[in-house]
Amino acid sequence: MSKDLEKRVQALEDVIAIKNLKHTYLNACDAKDVELMKTTLNAEHCEIDYGPVGKFNHRDDLVKLFTEVACHDFMLESHHAHNPIIIVIDKENASGEWALTYSLINTKDNSIVTLQGRYIDEYLKIDDHWVISKTQFIGKSTLNLEVEDELLKVIFAGSPS
Repeated sequence: MSKDLEKRVQALEDVIAIKNLKHTYLNACDAKDVELMKTTLNAEHCEIDYGPVGKFNHRDDLVKLFTEVACHDFMLESHHAHNPIIIVIDKENASGEWALTYSLINTKDNSIVTLQGRYIDEYLKIDDHWVISKTQFIGKSTLNLEVEDELLKVIFAGSPS
């Protein structure tokens, strides 16, 4: 019974650690903290598929694009992950699905983007710390707005696919 209890407690601790990992990643994106964002992704090999944004096989490739495109004071981003389903497969592997609501206010071009979709992730435990080893984002809906003459103008509303 005690081994079963230890296993169940470890699984709960792993799920909490993975939730904290994902939130650390998203908060680092919002804060434009590139170094912190990097620590959440597997250093050796990380499969990243962000659809129209790009596909990457190494975290440094994503970091380079993120730095060039998003790390500007006029890009006000907010990532909200919710409804996680985390499955601990074994001591070193887990998977997860998350819903995401993302908003961007671009003060340079007076635009607003709201995006909803889901992440499908795989996690790897290395040296007692979880990292994201594979992630895919699948968009479900997009709302693109532009501020024109103090009015909101709908540029696009619907499915991004």
